[in-house]
Amino acid sequence: MNRRLRRIVASVAVALAALLEPTAFPSYAVATAAPKLSDLHRVDELKALFNQDKGKIRLVLLVSPT
Repeated sequence: MNRRLRRIVASVAVALAALLEPTAFPSYAVATAAPKLSDLHRVDELKALFNQDKGKIRLVLLVSPT
């Protein structure tokens, strides 16, 4: 077989394996509950909330009405 045909056969085999055995290729879990949003008034509040979730993915958004 030439290289191109081998690549096609390998790609089809991987796709079939993924369809036949979905647990072999795990997907990411989707969060079911919305995270709590906090209205902060001081930098100390942000620092405390940020540090309490050490080791987790954190997102800080600064939103301005203007």
